[in-house]
Amino acid sequence: MAFLAVTGPRENEEIVGSACYFLSPTTNLAEVAFMIAPEFQGAGLGTALQACLQEYAMSRNVRGFVFEILPRNTSMLRLAARTQGTITTSRDDDIVHVTALFSNSGSASRSQLQVAEDPQAGEVAA
Repeated sequence: MAFLAVTGPRENEEIVGSACYFLSPTTNLAEVAFMIAPEFQGAGLGTALQACLQEYAMSRNVRGFVFEILPRNTSMLRLAARTQGTITTSRDDDIVHVTALFSNSGSASRSQLQVAEDPQAGEVAA
C-alpha cells in the first residue's frame, strides 16, 4: 500500500512525499518506508502520511509497523516514536529496529487530516 503527498494544480501535480508499507503474511506486520522532498521536510508531511498509513493498516487488521532506520536519521526516529501503539526498539550494527504494535487494530475511524501548514502543500491521496 502507498500514499502520496502532492502539490500543484491537478493537471500538473508534483509528488513531494510518499509513504508505503509491505505486509509480511507470516507476522502480519508491515515494514514502512517514507520519502519526503527536501524542501518539504519539517512541514508535517511525514506525520500526515504516517497517519494515513496507520489508519489504513489498522482498518485491515495489520498488527503493527516495523521500521529499519539509520541511527543518524533523527527525523525518522522521531516519526517512528510517534506511532500509536506499543513501541519497542533494538539496534544492531548500523540499524535501529523499531516495532510499533497497534493497540486497536481494525477500529480506526476516518479522519480529516491537515497535511501541513505550508500553503504550497497539496493533498494526501491513496
